[in-house]
Amino acid sequence: MITLKEIAEKCSVSITTVSNILNGKSNVSEETKARVLQVIKETGYRPNYMARGLRASKTNSVGLIIDDLMEFSSPGIIDGIMSYFDEHHYKAILENLRFYSKWGTKWYHNKGYEKAVQQAIEEFVSIKVDGIIYVAGHARCISCIPNNLNIPLVISYAFAEQPGISSVEFDDMKAACDMTKNLIKNGHKKIAVIAGTKTNIHTQRRLEGYMKAIKESNLEDCGHLKYANWDRESGYEAAKELLADSECTAVFCFNDLMAAGVYDYLYEKKLIPGKDISVAGYDNRTMSQYLKPTLTTVEIPLFDIGRKSAEVILQQINKPEDFEAQQYFVQCGIIERESVGKN
Repeated sequence: MITLKEIAEKCSVSITTVSNILNGKSNVSEETKARVLQVIKETGYRPNYMARGLRASKTNSVGLIIDDLMEFSSPGIIDGIMSYFDEHHYKAILENLRFYSKWGTKWYHNKGYEKAVQQAIEEFVSIKVDGIIYVAGHARCISCIPNNLNIPLVISYAFAEQPGISSVEFDDMKAACDMTKNLIKNGHKKIAVIAGTKTNIHTQRRLEGYMKAIKESNLEDCGHLKYANWDRESGYEAAKELLADSECTAVFCFNDLMAAGVYDYLYEKKLIPGKDISVAGYDNRTMSQYLKPTLTTVEIPLFDIGRKSAEVILQQINKPEDFEAQQYFVQCGIIERESVGKN
């Protein structure tokens, strides 16, 4: 593999000049810069970030611990992180723990979960990354971060039990409040709710947002609530129980998969979503724009969560003297489509 020194010799410049060009710090002429970058491209040179970091006590790398890449939220968050790192000349090293793939939807109750996270942290510390971002599969209180951790760590999409660790989440409660008010704005006063599992923090926050909107709109909760299992089948079963003899004109589902189950039930009864009864979802999964009619839903800003997580970890790495642990919240948006009609 070609070295930095050989690149410099080929271009008749100093090693420092090549290094500065690679790091975007060079004030050389555009002609010299173009010549160096062309040689780098032709030779396929790749900087040895780890070796360079060991010499400077900094590796310009961050370890990403991923609960599971198969979780719908993970790719968008990681893309946001990588986008920010690209702009700031940082590298990411990913460790996909594959919890969902190995242990299913209840993986965080598995005895091996905490040990696997702690082992991943130890591995990243051993290779001297500058910091770690833990990309959680869903919002929850994470209690397995070592108390004696001596490098920066940020939790993305969840939060830490112990103080001193920053986290980046989305404002779940406000988003649910906004969607409920959107339904009310369209004339719906009796709104059924299909929530997720009862103990899930997303369920609890979204119910809180729903109740806040009902109260602020001077309405009474119609009491039509069913807990479900976050999947299409349980959405169908909940709709079957909730809507059979209901006066509700709209149903707010706490994710898009359960909303698709409501569609299944309505079409079985020869009813049309958005016309006979309005349906709202949450998550803005890809499927939501392909349902017929297209689904009105909450958009979780996954990319922005990732970028904010990357911003926070680099601030902590580069300006540790200014660090103060915080819980950051990124705002969601409402995607209005065809499944919510006027009442």
